[in-house]
Amino acid sequence: MAKTIKGGVNTETAEAAQETPVVGFAAVTSSDESPQEQAPEPAAWSTLRVAIIDDAMHPPALGRMRIAEEVAAATQLLTSDGEILAELKALGCDDASPDECLTALAMSDDPLITIAKLGAISADLQRMIDEHRSFRRLREALGNEVAEILVCDPYATSLPDISKYDLVLLDYYLDGSANGGDRAINIAAAIRSQPARLEDQQIVLMSSLESVRELRGEFREKTELAGSAFAFVGKRDLNEAWKIKAHLGMLERARPYAPAFTQYRSQLDESLARARTDLLALVDDLDIGDYAFLQSRALMKDGHPLGDYIFWLLSSQLMALAFEREEMRARQQALDALEFVGEPFAATEPSAVVANMLHSALVSRDVGPLGPHPRAAAEGQYSKFPLVQLGDVFLDKDRKEAVVVMSADCDLAFSPTSEREPDAETPVMLVPGTPVKLKEAGDETKPRTDGILHRDEVYRIVWNFAKYRSVPLGGLEKWLRDSGFDISNRDRLRPLFGLKLQQEFGAHLLRVGPPLLPPMTTPASGQIFVCRPEREAGHKFDRKELMVTRFKGSIMLRITPNIASMLKLACEDLREKLEDELAATTVEKQRIAISKKIQSVADKISDDQFWIELLRGVELNRETVKTFGSLGFVLADEWQDPNKPMVVLQIEEKLAVSQGKQGNAAPPPTALAENAAAAVSSAD
Repeated sequence: MAKTIKGGVNTETAEAAQETPVVGFAAVTSSDESPQEQAPEPAAWSTLRVAIIDDAMHPPALGRMRIAEEVAAATQLLTSDGEILAELKALGCDDASPDECLTALAMSDDPLITIAKLGAISADLQRMIDEHRSFRRLREALGNEVAEILVCDPYATSLPDISKYDLVLLDYYLDGSANGGDRAINIAAAIRSQPARLEDQQIVLMSSLESVRELRGEFREKTELAGSAFAFVGKRDLNEAWKIKAHLGMLERARPYAPAFTQYRSQLDESLARARTDLLALVDDLDIGDYAFLQSRALMKDGHPLGDYIFWLLSSQLMALAFEREEMRARQQALDALEFVGEPFAATEPSAVVANMLHSALVSRDVGPLGPHPRAAAEGQYSKFPLVQLGDVFLDKDRKEAVVVMSADCDLAFSPTSEREPDAETPVMLVPGTPVKLKEAGDETKPRTDGILHRDEVYRIVWNFAKYRSVPLGGLEKWLRDSGFDISNRDRLRPLFGLKLQQEFGAHLLRVGPPLLPPMTTPASGQIFVCRPEREAGHKFDRKELMVTRFKGSIMLRITPNIASMLKLACEDLREKLEDELAATTVEKQRIAISKKIQSVADKISDDQFWIELLRGVELNRETVKTFGSLGFVLADEWQDPNKPMVVLQIEEKLAVSQGKQGNAAPPPTALAENAAAAVSSAD
């Protein structure tokens, strides 16, 4: 049954929370019936209908606690502690039951001694109080922004029809973190299967635990939700009105794009299934004579290995069968027409999938060790000649030096037969390079290849054309060994990027037009300073929190809601310090100047749009502070203090690198892949 509520959860819900939960759903709707002032320009999300599914809708209750000893201790505290009884009486809980007292505590937003003492007894009870308080604030803030809110009880017996709701906010741990997210997974699957579900409906997974962010891929896979209609938002990023507005704006901007990606995904699923069937049928139709024909007529004299050639033919055929059908071309055209411009569409960095796809577009992985022609006899006269191709990249074991083969494939081709014998004196053109971990890379202008993934690191290789050398084919293996290069495996630049690098090496004229170099995002560390004008160190960010993106010579700091929150807290600290300074000042002229500074800081703190705009990111200056009202940003180890009261975020690249080398703050391999959104070779 639907109930209209205007703040928090009604008394019927509170009473229901004390009963044993059952599997299913119930719904509570809310809408603001009081007239509101006519806004000159309604927010883009003001017409949204939002459903919330969160066990935190229920106020805390002793019956929901898991440890009997903690229940007894909490009951004793609430019924016998004199200080607690006095505080509860002030809340209107005179002669109230323990559960009624807990509800009153959760309905208050004040810091209370009772909550602190209960938290010392039971972390579970503390969590329930905090989560219900957060739920109320979220529901109230959303109620001021959107057209309708539907609060769904995850423990009731049936799922209400939410197929027409634009956004569904779903908590992950509905049964506590110890019991996993199975209930949320089942709920999301049920939502997905509702008939007549909006094509652009967005399901937003929430959690107060940031570790759930790493589980979002598994969650989406188990629920079979389309990635374009799914997002994850940490609850700490929904704890202020401006953050809620920012995320509503992002989700509203992304929603119209979802159908195109959902349709593309659906068509791709069908197309891949058909392509697999068609490719296997094609392979089955090839007989031994066909393979012999391909080798004898097309490969034997040139010496190209049959397996490599068949691999190339079949992979190209699979690409054609899967992506070049008429139906997929139609879906491609739909994506071609999309345009992501202006405001950010997400508050997170690109996923690891992006980095891995771009790396695969750049290189063919694990080509194998350097060795003789596959058809050469083990101890025969041709076994000493290595088979290499354009774009083969070798690294030394310490990843400090690299070398790439720049000779044309036709010059390197040979056959272990008398028809096209290898020549020991055939020159192999080699260009040396310097691998640099992407997290340590600067603003290089030399020819380079970005996005080489090796083990746990992402590399940029800066090529030095001026120091190229020619090594005879017969002595190539020995030269590589003597030079310290690892020949046990190699990657090979794909033809587009190998040819482009070759063109750059040979001449700048008539070179292949490369794809645009994508942005590269790397971790950094930093610290907040409150300047009045003397510095006072504040919150320190490690390399898991700050991300710096380089693109076309500019350096952008990605501002997440959490970073903005810390900056806002620092601004509030600055205001308090200025107010203390004002109280201690008696000279009227100085008081007027300080009052203006206080008002300037206060205006920024209360300006929701300022904090939302900050999420677009900040282009950083080196050495000098770039100011935005009462905020400043600088990319430097040393910088000059601003001449007015200000909060400054200092980005420390050198510190980030040194920490990574020491192992104190290095991100995990998945984070490196996630932040390496670059996979092209470019000299631009």
